[in-house]
Amino acid sequence: MKIAVLLLAAVTSVLTGCATDLKAVRAFADETKKISVAFDPLLAGAVVQCQEREKFKRLYTGTATVRQFDPVDISKQAAETCKPIADENATAKRVSAALASYADKLSAVAGDGVASSVDDDYDALAGKLGEFKDFPKDKVSALSGLFKFLTRAVIARQQRREIEDALNHEEAIGLLADALVLYSERVYGGYIKDRTRDNEDYKEFIRNGDIAMPVILAKLQLIQLTAEQQKLADQRKVIPLLRDSVAQMKLTLKDLRMNLNNLSDSERLKEVAKLAKEVRALYQQLDKAF
Repeated sequence: MKIAVLLLAAVTSVLTGCATDLKAVRAFADETKKISVAFDPLLAGAVVQCQEREKFKRLYTGTATVRQFDPVDISKQAAETCKPIADENATAKRVSAALASYADKLSAVAGDGVASSVDDDYDALAGKLGEFKDFPKDKVSALSGLFKFLTRAVIARQQRREIEDALNHEEAIGLLADALVLYSERVYGGYIKDRTRDNEDYKEFIRNGDIAMPVILAKLQLIQLTAEQQKLADQRKVIPLLRDSVAQMKLTLKDLRMNLNNLSDSERLKEVAKLAKEVRALYQQLDKAF
């Protein structure tokens, strides 16, 4: 009986891999998934900041009288003006989803060695990326291997080979993550910068009496604008932390790929711990900013 148990354990180890061996891989996948999720509030925030900027512009610099001022119409105009950002967000969201799918599949493969295919049209995404400003057009073909990995099922007896394949998509994962960071800096960061500058101008308008309003209301507006400035500052701090997390993610992935035969080594966990530290700082700032 003991021999049978030992034999079963040996076979299980061969098929699924030692849990200790793959702990670093699973932890890396978990942290990568967190980075993917962290983009969501920034993508949504880009549209919000664009719309808020349009509304505030009409509020503080528009010439409409109170009777003529139509908040519903202003919101509608702001949404229309910012529609291109919402449309571009759709592609960015799919990039983020692809990164999350990679993390999910890598985690599953490093777990019980079984992973289902991802039902998504990656050919369409590749076409979109060719038009995405923050993705290098000449690098789209580098994603084909990654997309094939995402869209095929994995069975337990192929675990080691599939982990090697997953980690070898280092370039593709880096390209996707870098594109999201650049997009966040350009769009979300750009609107944060614009709104910060605009709010300072509006505060000066109020102090100089350029905007007619009762004294109490003017003071209230200054309080609100100052609070808004602090919120914008906290949100702006997310971007460098996001960039740092992605940079460390790429370094950690490279370390795992280069040490496929030493995944159980304690140094692998140390590298993942560096990534976890960056991601933790990112999420602490996200909690503060949103």
